[in-house]
Amino acid sequence: MDINEIYDTLLDNRQVAAVFSLKDNKYMDVVYECIISCELSAKNHIIPVRIGIPEDWEQKLIDIYIEEYSTFPYIPHVDIKGKMCLFDLEGALIDTNLCGLLNQCIERAILLLSNGLEGSNKEDFINEFSLYWSQLPEKRIIKCVIPLEEKTQKIKYVEQIIERRKNEKFSTYQKRTKLGQLFAASDTDSFSTWCISGTQKNGFYFCLTTEKYVYPPDAREVLKIEYINNLLGQSLASDCSKIMHKSGGDKVFIFQIKQPNGICICIGVLLKNAIIEQTDIVYQIKDTPNLKIHPLSVQRIDKYYLMNRTKDVAISDRKKLLLIGCGSIGGYLSNELVKAGFEDITFVDEDFLCEDNIFRHFLGIEYVGQYKAEALVKYFKKNIPHIKLKAVDENVKSLIADGSIELNDYDLIISATGNHNINRWINKIVYNDCIKIPIIYVWNEPLDIGCHVAVIRSIYTGCYECFFRRDILTQELYDATAYCAPRQVITRSYTGCGGFFVPYGSTISLKSTALCMDWINKALDGRCSDNVLISLKGEGYYFEKAGFKASDIYRNQTKGLEITIGERFQDKYCEICG
Repeated sequence: MDINEIYDTLLDNRQVAAVFSLKDNKYMDVVYECIISCELSAKNHIIPVRIGIPEDWEQKLIDIYIEEYSTFPYIPHVDIKGKMCLFDLEGALIDTNLCGLLNQCIERAILLLSNGLEGSNKEDFINEFSLYWSQLPEKRIIKCVIPLEEKTQKIKYVEQIIERRKNEKFSTYQKRTKLGQLFAASDTDSFSTWCISGTQKNGFYFCLTTEKYVYPPDAREVLKIEYINNLLGQSLASDCSKIMHKSGGDKVFIFQIKQPNGICICIGVLLKNAIIEQTDIVYQIKDTPNLKIHPLSVQRIDKYYLMNRTKDVAISDRKKLLLIGCGSIGGYLSNELVKAGFEDITFVDEDFLCEDNIFRHFLGIEYVGQYKAEALVKYFKKNIPHIKLKAVDENVKSLIADGSIELNDYDLIISATGNHNINRWINKIVYNDCIKIPIIYVWNEPLDIGCHVAVIRSIYTGCYECFFRRDILTQELYDATAYCAPRQVITRSYTGCGGFFVPYGSTISLKSTALCMDWINKALDGRCSDNVLISLKGEGYYFEKAGFKASDIYRNQTKGLEITIGERFQDKYCEICG
């Protein structure tokens, strides 16, 4: 990282001034390789910011914070620490040109600031309501099975018991207990399904349809009871009267709010020592000194919500395998690998299995909240005898860098992350370290448009980096193998900036798994004497129905399965293998 080059880049930008580097490389509890203070010009405002460039900026991009954010206007796409949400990283292809990337981030930051100050992007608050709500002080989490019937009704909730850790101070334990999770559902069966025990108390579910937008409160301030009372005021007193008398001093309210633009949000609140006052028109919560307000970040785990993520949308046992990525593809692939006779597999994934995953993952409810890699190992050890499996719940880049994982120790490496940036990094390491074992990459494309498998060995022609080219006019990096046309927003989110995902169902992961297994056999049996890209073209019905456009690669592929050897996809100017 050349600091002088970064200075020159910033100083060449007319909307940037007062540039200087800070000695301290830590900001907002985050350690950066370099932190720069400067001023941005947006809508005739001079805004002091801090730019944090992490060591692994090729994976995480660049962070830009608004200084003294506590006095800055409340605008979308900025968290409580003042960090701006610049880009959706899910599915993004990050250019390795730091200065170019820095300019892109500055440009995006100025746009967000300008739109926020003039109020033109205020509706973005609605699109990302849940994200802002989850940042409120004293926030707790409630996992909720939302009722199917959209009406104001009574629900049950449980404050889950938190066990005291060994040698944990009682004061620390009490603090954790106060911020423990809750669980709510309208039917008793959900409590047994999700293995929830404890005393069930009465809570309330309000289904509101608003004529005017309900905006999230400023997450930099404590939630006020007036906000909750405003929501209660939009519920019919006749509906409330049927259920409000069935409650104690502690009350849980879950609000499902249908906004004027059709977006439906779900938020909650836990009120301790609450007193309800009734008028002829509405019910209100009395503001008393003993009243304690805890915003509840609602994590929906009802079937309807979870299924929306997927709706549209003979081997030697002596071989040693490394599987990187235990998500949708990795889960199904691990199952096929174990059942195919592989006994020595190392699973690597630093992510947890959450409720959002289960409708397109091999594992289910029993393993929610556990590391994906560790959960898979537990599952197979319970169901498949005589296997030697290892789970590593850490970042693969760190593991390789510190020598915890030696790639040459394996007979085959499989990357099922579906992340081009991680795969490009692995490809670079393989070529730099002259690793000659086969590497298999497998990834899905959105909805039902298709999937790909690539078998790469450094001793053959072409590499993974060769799949990416630059546009002649814009010099923008793009995926030359993609079935999806460039410059489209493919990712979706139901929770705002923090919850983006690429929509596809388990069926496409099963297809890519079957395709991958075929080429795993060929690679290990010595039947693959070239580097190859195998592309399975899908029907694309749901892809087209969603309004997305296919690339020329997709349209020009006449066969369902296309196999391209390395000599055909090699880029002779490739920085890795060219």
